[in-house]
Amino acid sequence: MILKYLGTAAAEGVPAVFCNCRICREARVLKGKNVRTRSQALVNGDLLIDLPPDTYMHYIAYDFNLPDITELLVTHSHTDHFYATELEMRCSPLAYPEPPVMRIYCNEAVEKKFRRFMPDTYHVEKNFAIVRAVPFVPLAIGGYTVVPLLASHDKAEECLLYLISEGEKTILYGNDSGVFPEATFSFLEKCGKHIDLASFDCTLQSWREGTNHMGLGDAAETRDRLKAMSVIDDNTLCVLNHFSHNGLWSYARMKEEALKEGFIVAYDGLTLEV
Repeated sequence: MILKYLGTAAAEGVPAVFCNCRICREARVLKGKNVRTRSQALVNGDLLIDLPPDTYMHYIAYDFNLPDITELLVTHSHTDHFYATELEMRCSPLAYPEPPVMRIYCNEAVEKKFRRFMPDTYHVEKNFAIVRAVPFVPLAIGGYTVVPLLASHDKAEECLLYLISEGEKTILYGNDSGVFPEATFSFLEKCGKHIDLASFDCTLQSWREGTNHMGLGDAAETRDRLKAMSVIDDNTLCVLNHFSHNGLWSYARMKEEALKEGFIVAYDGLTLEV
């Protein structure tokens, strides 16, 4: 399985769109891996995770076949993860020949947002199919088995993480979450899956919070608990993702601190294979 990180920032991006703090000033000068767009990922070139405002930029930068992608996993309804109005561009006469039906796997809040922002003039039912992602209930998506897991994030909705398996390989995509809820730990312990790549939230980098997002310390604690449960092992690629300028670390500092804990630091365009 191949996981490509198209974007690796929190909602405001790095440099943040209207910010002039030290980290954002440095990112504008240093560029490279210090510049982060809103988080999005692609599995094997055909399974898309989230639809941020930077989707078009990712499409141009990484040259994947966005018009042909029919499977979209959405973690939650925040605009940096689900920019609903972009989907208007996938409908006739804005796209032709008309792309195939896109299936959107999501929670109730995402579905409500989709229906609010997609007027009937765009023949919504012809172009899209909403599939409710129920926590801990497996979904068969092409050649994948995908299990939505509960995140510890916005308490006003049922935010999701995703456990994605293809054959003997499994990826845990776990950003935009504090330390995982007990129900998620329990499922992972009992499900019998060995995780080959685990991607953790590290929005807060230098400081711990744990209830809505993670810092490095929270991510290490979560990783260690999964390891103690034998869900991951020393061969698992453990990756940090979803960074905010409020974490106060540049890419170089983040990499330095992460190496001490045995983590890979994601950056826009990073491709990992398991």
